[in-house]
Amino acid sequence: MTPGEKIQRLRKQQGLSQEALAERITVTRQTISKWELNQSSPDLFFIAQLSDIFNVSSDYLIKDDMVEPDELPVMKRSYRLSERSRRILLVSFSAAALTAMCVCLICDYFTADGLSWSLTAAVSIVAGWLVLLPSLTARSRPVVKTLLMASIIPIPLLALLSLLLAEPVVLTLGACVSLVSIAALWAVYGIFRRFWPNWYRAAGFSLLVMIPVPVAITHLAAAFLQQGTRDLSSDVFNSAITLVLALSCFGLDFVRHRGKDDAVDPA
Repeated sequence: MTPGEKIQRLRKQQGLSQEALAERITVTRQTISKWELNQSSPDLFFIAQLSDIFNVSSDYLIKDDMVEPDELPVMKRSYRLSERSRRILLVSFSAAALTAMCVCLICDYFTADGLSWSLTAAVSIVAGWLVLLPSLTARSRPVVKTLLMASIIPIPLLALLSLLLAEPVVLTLGACVSLVSIAALWAVYGIFRRFWPNWYRAAGFSLLVMIPVPVAITHLAAAFLQQGTRDLSSDVFNSAITLVLALSCFGLDFVRHRGKDDAVDPA
């Protein structure tokens, strides 16, 4: 069996399309197709990623004449939702959101003889539903589409809340905090795409990216709310804890790869 045939068979075993596999290792679908047709071969970097995804050895993917025990390795459990499960979750989530909105509106109307706080709650529920909608409906790249929705929704939501609450600072401060948070989310997404499936390394770099985020948010809040100067000790302490966690992730990543190297070369 050629390396391309092995990649195709393992991919189908795990229920992955060429596009889904390409997204996981950051290549194009055409590249996966060329690998499976033996028109080109993945380099060692991609071989290592495919090895982790399919739970097989790198040698098995490279050598034509090498077979794993029982011809094929035991598959990893797939956590991808079926179309039926996604529809059930979508209907359930939509029904829960609609019920929550109705409860808020009814309670507010009958307790205050009008609508006040319930409008804020209803708008927030709709925004949350819109953000999660792509993850339950998108057939491809659900993470990217969910992040795009999460990047678009906050500013209109904050504008509506600012109008309902008659508090301009909700929009101004909220927009600044949202931009910082959205930038951090996209950075973390890019890191995990780059280092997938090296979870520990990706987590380490993500934690490093997150260090300035809470510091920026607290200082923005202090500036907009005119709370004066802040005590930097809490910022230093939180940043130090995050740095220690990041270094721990890098350490675990080093140990993991060292163990793999020792297993390949016992001598």
